[in-house]
Amino acid sequence: MDWIDDLLDDSCELYQIAIIESLMKTSSVADEYSDVAIDELTILEADDVITHLYENDNPTDPREQFKRMFRDGN
Repeated sequence: MDWIDDLLDDSCELYQIAIIESLMKTSSVADEYSDVAIDELTILEADDVITHLYENDNPTDPREQFKRMFRDGN
């Protein structure tokens, strides 16, 4: 029964941890999640964190900044 517990485990995936860690470097709201144990998040909680970090992301590439400026209407 151990394999089924691993299969049905709702802890976040490794790719979600990688996305969160990379967005923490450029997002303006990263301080809100600095005390959160990323590896203990559930899949849905990790999705919410990724969405929030991505919405407040400040890309370092000037081309991406330019695209975002016109997309957001700034």
